[in-house]
Amino acid sequence: MRYLLAGPDDFSLKAKLNSIKASLGDPAMLSTATNIFDAARLKPAEFRLTVHAAPFLSPARLVVVSGLFSRFQPASGDAGGKKKTKPEDIEEFAGIVRSSPPSTTLILTETSLNRTNPLFKSISDVLEMHEFPPLDKPQLKEWIGRRVLHAGGQISPGAINLLVQYVGADLWSLATEIDKLTLFACERVITENDVKALVGSAQEANIFSLVDAIFEQRLKTATTSLESLKASGFSAGYVLSMLARQLRLVIQIKDLKSRGEKDMEIRRRLGLNADFVWKKALDQAGRFSIDRFKDIYRQLLEADIAAKTGRMDETMSIDLLVAELATRS
Repeated sequence: MRYLLAGPDDFSLKAKLNSIKASLGDPAMLSTATNIFDAARLKPAEFRLTVHAAPFLSPARLVVVSGLFSRFQPASGDAGGKKKTKPEDIEEFAGIVRSSPPSTTLILTETSLNRTNPLFKSISDVLEMHEFPPLDKPQLKEWIGRRVLHAGGQISPGAINLLVQYVGADLWSLATEIDKLTLFACERVITENDVKALVGSAQEANIFSLVDAIFEQRLKTATTSLESLKASGFSAGYVLSMLARQLRLVIQIKDLKSRGEKDMEIRRRLGLNADFVWKKALDQAGRFSIDRFKDIYRQLLEADIAAKTGRMDETMSIDLLVAELATRS
């Protein structure tokens, strides 16, 4: 099978990715036949070899590639809107995707999708597409209600409204807060007072503090912020996902700003309903270069791959990553 998972709602995207992985058999066996790539540095020969390799000790091979379409997206500043890539490169990658064998499950992931993308137009007919746009407020409230019910709890409409106000459309944070609230309320209905008592901007503040310290290479502050998040009960995987999410937000804000988009439209497109999150992300986008963001994002991806493929313990991976990023050269 060949899948395309696209959209800024990375929580739902990851849930779909995990669902596909679960359908492929025993996770331990699948891990021996799983490859995860960042398309920006993926060579066609390596891609072809991996996609066509027979799975070992597993009924299927899983290949996940992030940003393959982005690699061939024409840049807005290019004359004639043409990206500086050779047509044969697009044809080669398209041919590899089209010729992938039944024993390989190929998943392409994108934070956004442009249907005029030349590679997308070449292979869209062979992809099973799943798109994950940001949830608007009514959808967000429905999602919270379903999530609470799934966790075995109940929640009042006022508490739902307050959760949306405090957290916004960040499903990662919402899922964590809902778990905490459900445990706290036990079998009674979660109320507005529960939300006020347990949920606030503290974890977002620590994430922003961590991101700022990494950008500015302040090792002591970065380490303190990381330990504070861990002490609050957040796993290394959660911290890594939140750090990656914040970087994606500031990169997207910077890109949309460069295209002349208005702040209100940017907030709508990115689902940034919470004022605190929007203001801090906007500040970070304005203070640091796009090259700095991209460099950190690549290192984050490498740390994530190392943890998911078992090359490094998840906690050690985030500890080393933060220490490396926040240390001045």
